[in-house]
Amino acid sequence: MIKHPNVVRLYETLETDNSYYMVMELCHGGDLLDRICDKKRLAEREVRRYTRQILSAVEHLHCQGIVHREFKQTNKKPTRK
Repeated sequence: MIKHPNVVRLYETLETDNSYYMVMELCHGGDLLDRICDKKRLAEREVRRYTRQILSAVEHLHCQGIVHREFKQTNKKPTRK
């Protein structure tokens, strides 16, 4: 199991005859695109913090041999750390 503070946890995968399902951690507060739209503009320090979090998560995934295929703002959950 992948454990990183900036990666949503995947608890289980399920397969039926014609579909795949993923049971993932429930995240509150919206995604990065929601945050950008709400604020209209992010301060430089916020952009740096989010960029560090994203790069840290992607690096961790790559070290595990995992590639993130859909890299976009709606797939990122900002944290306040």
